[in-house]
Amino acid sequence: MHELGILRQIVKVVVQTAEKNRILSVKHITLEVGDRSGIVPLYMEKLFPAASDAIPILQDTVLKIQMVCGKGLMIRDIGY
Repeated sequence: MHELGILRQIVKVVVQTAEKNRILSVKHITLEVGDRSGIVPLYMEKLFPAASDAIPILQDTVLKIQMVCGKGLMIRDIGY
């Protein structure tokens, strides 16, 4: 289950971006997940609280996942 490791890296990027821009709260994170990436969206949704709960800036953040054609993963949007 590599989804938790991927989520931890996503959380790291989001927190760094938010701190750099002096954002106090993140409302949502939208990910684009390629249908051939090997990532299971259901696992990402279920593991997101484990990757983010201890981080105050991410309290009550909603993870949104959009499946797309292709093999990659991209942070499409961070809602402040």
